[in-house]
Amino acid sequence: MRSTGFILLTSLAACLAIWLIVSGWRQPRPSLDHAMRHLHRSGSRRSDTQPSSQSAATALADRVGRSADVASVQSWTAGWAQPLRIVGRTSEVHIGILVIAALAGLIVPALLLGIAHALGLISLGVFIPAGLSLAMAALVPFAIHSDTIARSAEIRIDLRYQLGAYLDMVTMLLAGNSGYEGALDQAARAGDGMLFRELRRRMREVGTTGHSLVGALSLVGADFGVVELEQVAATATLSAAEGAPVARSLAAKCSTLRSTLAAEQEADARVRNDKVTPPLVGMALLFMALIIYPALNLN
Repeated sequence: MRSTGFILLTSLAACLAIWLIVSGWRQPRPSLDHAMRHLHRSGSRRSDTQPSSQSAATALADRVGRSADVASVQSWTAGWAQPLRIVGRTSEVHIGILVIAALAGLIVPALLLGIAHALGLISLGVFIPAGLSLAMAALVPFAIHSDTIARSAEIRIDLRYQLGAYLDMVTMLLAGNSGYEGALDQAARAGDGMLFRELRRRMREVGTTGHSLVGALSLVGADFGVVELEQVAATATLSAAEGAPVARSLAAKCSTLRSTLAAEQEADARVRNDKVTPPLVGMALLFMALIIYPALNLN
């Protein structure tokens, strides 16, 4: 490679690194109004009246997923059930989406490169389109699955914040001399988030069987992987059985949950700060290479 080409490539890499660092460092802080709108959003309600295009796409993905959901795939995707339940998607639909994405990544790049080659725009052999198609067939499903898992993690964090609000409502109702069962039921009716809707649904199911409403907390915690909710249910059950003050136990549990969320936010902020260090070191090395390389060619 000539010196001019090497300098051009290193300059482009340096500009790209600088742009990534600046764009990542100067992320705009969300305003208070935006945060409040995010907390007070109504959420995605489950409804049977969905658009026909979405229903047709979901039905197609479900059929493809059921045909591809063999015994080996079921054992491989057993850990996906809980994150997919949080985003409102079944395992069959998710597998169908991944299969369709893999087929699209395998066919579309080769088709586009073939059309461009037929039109004389590019001149490629067989190995580059084949390698690109295989890479896209692996990367596209991986990107879709990673995005689904990331959205599930974000929703789980929202569920934990909603759990803190729910515990606050239960504590206030118990302080107002409300009954134990009535406090759980009234607190579940105070919000419209996913956690509150699922609590109301589970409480209706548990109430029809004549069991305690504390069982609804355990069921929702097991459905969405909210360990704190299961701990709250266990604390409430133990307090009611032993005759301990339930309000004091729930208030202590709410304080512990708040402290845990604050510690996790601080740890996440530290991880984000640490991610800035490698690009800064890379940019410094690139600038050193740009400065030292011309001096090496003086002779």
